[in-house]
Amino acid sequence: MTDLNYEGVSLQDVPYFQKNRFWVSPMNYLPETFDTSQVQPKIQIHDVSLRDGEQTPDVVFTAEERIAVAKALNELGVDRIEFGMPIVSQDIYDAFKEVLKMDFKSEIVAFLRAHPDDIQKAVDLGTKSVIIEHNVNPYFCKHVYGLTHEETVARMVNTFKTAQQEGLTARLMGWDASRTSLDYLKRLYSEICEQVIPDSIIFVDTFGVMTPAAMGHTIKSFREWFPETKIEVHNHNGFGLGMANAMAAVLAGASCVHGALLGLGERDGNIAIDEIAMALELLYKIETNIDLSQISRVAELAQRISRFKNQGTKPVTGDFYFKMQAGVVIHAIEQIAEAGLGDRTWAAFAPEMIGKSGYEYLLSKVSGVRSIEIFLDRLGLKATKDQKKGLLEIVKEQSNLVKGSISLEEFGYMARSYLDEKSK
Repeated sequence: MTDLNYEGVSLQDVPYFQKNRFWVSPMNYLPETFDTSQVQPKIQIHDVSLRDGEQTPDVVFTAEERIAVAKALNELGVDRIEFGMPIVSQDIYDAFKEVLKMDFKSEIVAFLRAHPDDIQKAVDLGTKSVIIEHNVNPYFCKHVYGLTHEETVARMVNTFKTAQQEGLTARLMGWDASRTSLDYLKRLYSEICEQVIPDSIIFVDTFGVMTPAAMGHTIKSFREWFPETKIEVHNHNGFGLGMANAMAAVLAGASCVHGALLGLGERDGNIAIDEIAMALELLYKIETNIDLSQISRVAELAQRISRFKNQGTKPVTGDFYFKMQAGVVIHAIEQIAEAGLGDRTWAAFAPEMIGKSGYEYLLSKVSGVRSIEIFLDRLGLKATKDQKKGLLEIVKEQSNLVKGSISLEEFGYMARSYLDEKSK
């Protein structure tokens, strides 16, 4: 029986370890680090794959593909699906019409500019849920739109009044907010919210330029200014901090996080919904409606449809996440399993949690004798200790030659040839 309180490090009835499911850091749950006092009861996930995701260079969805992705997102359990901008093209409009007829649990959302034509398009479409976007950086509004501060406020207020008069659930998305001062944002949103009450305010770090500390402080400030209004967050990944900023926003009280399959999105992409769902549930025990077991399947579908290949080292759904080739790693996995801690407790979480079948071992120049033994067992071959060492050297040489790993079939050919030669 394995001691689960070895050296005072407990693995029994703790939030950071479940045998064959996950093993994360005990430091996450210290009184000094675990503060979820501002966290909303359940965090919503809003998917932007079909709108912001289609702004990824060289990514285009047909109407049929758009509907297929929406169905998969619904099965995954996202709370809202941003289906696109109905005014952009007829095929988006027609696909929107079709998906609104379907019995989805996910809320289907239209993305609109703060413009009367967009509102009318949404009304004609029959959707009831919209996001209304407008830039809130005063420099942008002046030099791109030719709008003064007063004109910017008036445009947003008038658009919202029209949308709400039409019975639409309307959320306010002010983009490029993170490059605007906090004082200006307070003044701008206060003037807007004195005249209309959005169903939520979406804070946008369009260029991914905030630190987690700044994000947390900003979301906390918005909640203090507008205590009756839900605050959402839409982050990009300019400095690789999109996920960290999303987590900071949730801990500060944001009720909804925007993200995309595969981290698709304009320029540097959005945060990936698989990553935020896993991080919230495993690192903070914060619930979402995401069915974690569907993550891998939906990510693979998104790759096929978008023709956007996941980077191998991407967190959670990257192709390399459960592939192991270093001899010391494979040896450790086997020893941990033999110790009774579970054969799925090496990585942060088990592959089965996201719907994958298991670890994949590879043979290469960094393999060890234990790897050779495992591959020999798969082939039903026996070898002496010295023969295993000899086979390891052959594998290392071949791996160097091919600049990669050795398949089971290739190893079988090499092993049989080598063992036959040694038996003569």
